[in-house]
Amino acid sequence: MPPHPSKYQKALQIQREISETLNKSTDLQKILQLSLERLLDLMELQTGWIFLTEDETSYELVSSHQLPPALENNREQLMRCYEGYTDCACLQLYWEGYMNQAVNHVKCARLEEAVDNDMGETWGLTHHASIPLTIRGKKIGLLNLASPGRRRFNEDDLVLLETVAYQIGAAVERTRLHLQQTEEEVHAIARYLVDAYANAEKINRQIGNILNIPELFHKIMQELHDYLPTWTNAAIITMERGRLTVRSSLDHHGPKEVFDAEQEINLDQPDLVRRAYVHQRITQDNKQPLHFSSLSDHNSLYSIAFPLFMPERPGGTFGVLLLSRSAPLCDHLEMGMLEVLASHLSMAIERIRLHEEWKALLVYKERNRLARDLHDSVNQKLFALSLTSRGLQGLIDEKENTAMEAVLELQQLSREALTDLRSLIWQLRPDHLEQGLMTSLAEYAQKIGVELSIEAPDDLGVNQSCQETLWRIGQEALNNIQKHAGTSKATIIVQSDLRDFTMRVMDQGNGGAVETRHSLGIRSMKERTEELQGSFQMTSENGKGTTITVRVPVHKKGR
Repeated sequence: MPPHPSKYQKALQIQREISETLNKSTDLQKILQLSLERLLDLMELQTGWIFLTEDETSYELVSSHQLPPALENNREQLMRCYEGYTDCACLQLYWEGYMNQAVNHVKCARLEEAVDNDMGETWGLTHHASIPLTIRGKKIGLLNLASPGRRRFNEDDLVLLETVAYQIGAAVERTRLHLQQTEEEVHAIARYLVDAYANAEKINRQIGNILNIPELFHKIMQELHDYLPTWTNAAIITMERGRLTVRSSLDHHGPKEVFDAEQEINLDQPDLVRRAYVHQRITQDNKQPLHFSSLSDHNSLYSIAFPLFMPERPGGTFGVLLLSRSAPLCDHLEMGMLEVLASHLSMAIERIRLHEEWKALLVYKERNRLARDLHDSVNQKLFALSLTSRGLQGLIDEKENTAMEAVLELQQLSREALTDLRSLIWQLRPDHLEQGLMTSLAEYAQKIGVELSIEAPDDLGVNQSCQETLWRIGQEALNNIQKHAGTSKATIIVQSDLRDFTMRVMDQGNGGAVETRHSLGIRSMKERTEELQGSFQMTSENGKGTTITVRVPVHKKGR
């Protein structure tokens, strides 16, 4: 005969509410406590507790509600598992396999001990119902329920309690599996981080001896590919000619060198690369479009950008290290590891810059030494030769035409050689740039007989290394005017903004300059401009003079 509708509905309500409670959290103790309290309330019972068991020798009280004072005293001492305690009938029946379903009437040894030892009020409780918690035949624990004045439960209640116990057992198993999975994931993350830190240290060692920027960038991409393979995509972006530019990248094809500038610059909606560069802080984004055609694969990935710092660079930021993959960061430990990697990359770049400055200093010293040696030896000898030729001129009879012509030619050659040598010595000595690039070019023009007018701002916006190269280019351009233009007048116009430095050297001479005539000088100027990652252009028309235009990015480190 079916149960009374009201009892049936109440049973369904209890099952539904217990199920909802068990699914509220993955905190095992919390859901068991809430479920026990709700079950007691719905079944109008007073006392209950849940034991979870691992084996036949240990158990744990994981939740309880409204225990009588005798069981609650001394921090629930009577409810704890301790060595030598074997008189608990419910657990013995459970472990020995005699409790496979709800048992209506179990005499409680703990309550009996409390009465015998006068350990406190028991509310007259002597027995409780015990319901085994099992899942697929596996013993998980016991649910015990009691209420003063109630010795037995009817059959419907026991069936309901077995159903609830199965729900609790399933929740316990599910939560334990979740905790086990979480623990395995934590261990996997820990192993990944340990390996990642070790591999980051390998990368740091690999880049430690590189003394060339392009080689360094390519090596970083290769090492990321080899040692941190979870980061499937990466790039190094630097500021070139006023635009952030991809210099080296990594994707599923491997590392490659590129030169890909931003396609658009929307300062109102910058991508994470520009935000990291401008604000000088680590920036993260998920599937945000980047303004670089070569980085389209990053747009569907999680990306993080680390600013690369160079202390002496204006603004402090040299570029950005971009890393992308399908999953976000594990935690702050992985972030810390990647910050260290970006810091080491910045230091490697700074070390290369210092090495280049050291090489420039060696060149500076060698030029000084060579200029000094030329002045002290060859210069003096040429001067002596010039004086000797003048003396010979006075000793030779004017009728000796052949001898006189030879002496005069000797005088002319010695004077020209002396002039060229002094010009060379002056070029070799870099001290002249201390007074500024334009002043130095003006003095040089005067020295070689070129009347030079200059239009230039006070702040050229380029550093010392760049000025040294521009000085060489300007020298060569003035030399070409003095030798080939057929005019002694020249003009230099300089324009400089936040992106570019532009220098134009112009004359109104013969024009029609061709490379075959002085190709070495033109090639030299072009190569020096390219060293600064700039552009070189020469225009020359017959009768309209020649203009040489050099455009280089500002603040660009030199050779």
